[in-house]
Amino acid sequence: MSQPGSAANGFDHLRLIAAALVVVHHVRVLNGAAPWMIGWGPDPLGPDLGTLGVGIFFVISGYLVTASLRRTPGVGAFLAKRVLRIAPGLLAALLLTAFVLGPLVSGLSVADYFSGAAPLLYVLNNLSLYAVTYELPGVFSDAPYPDVVNGSLWSLRLEFTAYLGLAALGALRLVRAPVLAGLALLAGGAFMVVHFTGLDARGETARLASLATLNGWLFLCGAALEAFRAKPPAWTATIGLALLPTPAWFLGLPLAVVALGRMTAPRLPADLSYGLYIYSFPLQQVLAEHGRLNVLTSLALTLPFAAVSWFLVEKPTLRLKARLPGAVSPAPAPVDQPL
Repeated sequence: MSQPGSAANGFDHLRLIAAALVVVHHVRVLNGAAPWMIGWGPDPLGPDLGTLGVGIFFVISGYLVTASLRRTPGVGAFLAKRVLRIAPGLLAALLLTAFVLGPLVSGLSVADYFSGAAPLLYVLNNLSLYAVTYELPGVFSDAPYPDVVNGSLWSLRLEFTAYLGLAALGALRLVRAPVLAGLALLAGGAFMVVHFTGLDARGETARLASLATLNGWLFLCGAALEAFRAKPPAWTATIGLALLPTPAWFLGLPLAVVALGRMTAPRLPADLSYGLYIYSFPLQQVLAEHGRLNVLTSLALTLPFAAVSWFLVEKPTLRLKARLPGAVSPAPAPVDQPL
């Protein structure tokens, strides 16, 4: 494990890798091509890169926020920390998207773009996390993946729902290893029923159920591993990595992520993963609409926004955690980060 002032846990690096996987996934999808899948042959059996990246985020989140809940004496302070981590960066991204990027790239005139309440509702709905809105007037209508401004926002509501569930368990004093492990098994079993019976292909509700149960399994596995105080050695990550090209990839991923995340690694100068995640999709849509979308252009355009988000928005607001009523200054650890 890392020592204060010398190195950071590998979770910081894994978050950045997870965000990069999502960016690479969207390069294919937003160009109108089939996603890259992990596996061999014409019909790979593993996940696509986006599903893997989001899954890594959920395992890390479950592991780290469970530790955060244990260090925080009040459920209210715990939830306030979660809001401080998600909301400021998200609000900045939504405002820039709706009121700067939107009118610049819309096929409508500026007057027509702002003639209704759509830009404001885009910000308010998505900031609520649950009333996710993907469209802005005339924006990306001619893109290969049309009319979707930021398709990454769907995962934030699942993430915050997981926080609410964990907080409820905390209020009931049920954040215990056997409880979390049992809930993880329920979520994993539900995912296998929905996915392997093909129910997730039968409409939007079934697809959302598949996403919720899959990522619920991954979040709860991370939480259970933390509650069990599990310290898997680095070599055990090979088990999870070996399963990635198979239909059982989600079974080994939690162990691999926790084993790799606990490894000592050089400290990163900034945590760009959240900014990369919330800014990449709309910026990649701009590139796709002009026929210039690839991995290099995606990273070149998005990383500066992620850096500004971290240094000017996310990092300053994280300092407010110490001022929360009843908050306790945690031991040095990587910043717990959403999708």
